[in-house]
Amino acid sequence: MGNLGLLVFALVAGALVPLQLAFNGQLGGVTKNAFSASLVVFLVGTVALSAILLVMRPQLPSLEQLLTAPKTIWLGGLIATFYIIAVVTITPRLGVGLTVSLILVGQLCAGLLLDHLGAFGNPQHNFTLLRAAGLAMMIGGIVLITKF
Repeated sequence: MGNLGLLVFALVAGALVPLQLAFNGQLGGVTKNAFSASLVVFLVGTVALSAILLVMRPQLPSLEQLLTAPKTIWLGGLIATFYIIAVVTITPRLGVGLTVSLILVGQLCAGLLLDHLGAFGNPQHNFTLLRAAGLAMMIGGIVLITKF
């Protein structure tokens, strides 16, 4: 997949996030519990990924590869669990727009920090005044969304 394809893929993934928040918020209303709603989300995801794996038949990593990999690879599932519980809890109270905005700024802050540090083998990009200005504009957007 070329850069244009990756850009479109990222935009589509980003556009789906507000839908995910809205749907997960609805699910929380049905289950009346963020934990059971999160379990349903992960069960549906497990079924979908299992079907994709059956169709695509990619080579799976060996147990040895998984056990010798950096321990941080296991944190993604825990972070995803926290994220789904947070979304199910927050979205019905704050609304989709503000929730998405807060999540985006949180992602931007963490992304800028990870870039600045060159963390986890990613390329290092210094936190510059222009990057700080971009972050400040995003925070300003949250203020506007909150007040209006």
